[in-house]
Amino acid sequence: MEHGTYKVSEETREHLVHAAGELFSCRGTEAVTVREIADLAGAVPNAVRYHFGDKEGLVEAVRQFALRLWEDGRIERYYLENESLLATSDGRRQMVADTIDLYYGILCAENQPRWVIRLLLRAQLTSKWQGKRHEAIARRIIDTFCRIYEKVTGNDDRMTAVCWAMAIIAPGSLLAASEFDFINFKEGDGINYTFLRRLQATVTRNALLSLGLDGNQLT
Repeated sequence: MEHGTYKVSEETREHLVHAAGELFSCRGTEAVTVREIADLAGAVPNAVRYHFGDKEGLVEAVRQFALRLWEDGRIERYYLENESLLATSDGRRQMVADTIDLYYGILCAENQPRWVIRLLLRAQLTSKWQGKRHEAIARRIIDTFCRIYEKVTGNDDRMTAVCWAMAIIAPGSLLAASEFDFINFKEGDGINYTFLRRLQATVTRNALLSLGLDGNQLT
């Protein structure tokens, strides 16, 4: 295959993945047809069969793309490698701030398509997980935040720990998934990163205060 032809073929594959992800994130996988995906991607319907075998193959490709930044386990790995920080107040503050920073860094990664977070949120809100990998990743992240809560507070009530974790996770997820500009109350054209930094700072401060740690001491 000539280099130019290969490049065009790879671009078509990429366009199909993003078109499918956009449609799946809004309507779910079952309600979207192959023809709709191809039309949005600017490709012929047979392109789906050529690149992915069938619609399910395309669904799996979309799933892999959506999970690509989450699968290396960097949040839980950071916790395990730095658990000794929990021995001091300064270390606890650092642990909380760093894990929140890691989470928001993945959630709002540069050039991350908005449909990715919408797709993952839709899967969770409708109880239709994007496969076992997605479920495992979500559980590991929540479990990591819960471990931090339990270690810092000495409170092993799981429900309270999950509430603390959700107060961290939910604001960023809403911002990353929405096409709405929460500052100007109109449709936006991407994540407002100035607002994101302010939101993350507020989330971090609130998380620390709810643990009895002074967020103002964190540099």
